[in-house]
Amino acid sequence: MGNNVSKYEVIKRELLQKIDSMEYKPNQVLPSESELCEMYQVSRITVRRAVDELVKENKLYKIKGKGCFVREHSVESLSRIHSFTEAIVHEGKKPGRKQLYFSREQAGEESAKLLELAPEDEVYRLKCLYMADENVCCVNTSILPAAMFSKLESFNFNVCSLYDILKSFYALNISRVKQNIVATMGSEEIRKTLGLQEAQPLLRIHATSYCLHENQEKPFEIYESYILTDILSYTVEKYNVM
Repeated sequence: MGNNVSKYEVIKRELLQKIDSMEYKPNQVLPSESELCEMYQVSRITVRRAVDELVKENKLYKIKGKGCFVREHSVESLSRIHSFTEAIVHEGKKPGRKQLYFSREQAGEESAKLLELAPEDEVYRLKCLYMADENVCCVNTSILPAAMFSKLESFNFNVCSLYDILKSFYALNISRVKQNIVATMGSEEIRKTLGLQEAQPLLRIHATSYCLHENQEKPFEIYESYILTDILSYTVEKYNVM
């Protein structure tokens, strides 16, 4: 290691070089703290200082229990996480929405597991119907931790987009969404909500959304959507980061 710079600065520089050269790719996990200690023959304190500075500089982010990852700075240019309102606007259609249900209730076992909560913790449950050019195109139910979004009940979701509120009022930094997408005919209740006279294919999306909070990634929402694809298309793009 160099004589005129501290050990942690050398580690920091080398990590940055590996990030810039794409040896460590976006969203790739770094070697563990103990592996970095072995690699550079330094103490945990030295490694931790180098990594923590890169976290503060938004070069890395941490996921509790999983490690430290390279932050993706070109997400906006590759792919975006759209709200349903944004997706409708991007198709050149006029968006509309109707709030069907809003409650504050206990999470329960299933939601608590996905949101990393205790079953007795409170969550908000929001169900909305979305329109494109006044045609119903989607019904969506979102569940969010009440502790993260105090006063969410004060917003009128007949006129407000949930994601607009999360980004502007709560300054939420959305990092990624994990989706399970299947084709389905939907239940009788879903078809009734969408105003369908008879069964037709729908796209069902069950997802968990994550945000960066104090440089840790954590789930902030789970949602289930049913989409009429003859009115609203759904596009997925995949990129190979070289």
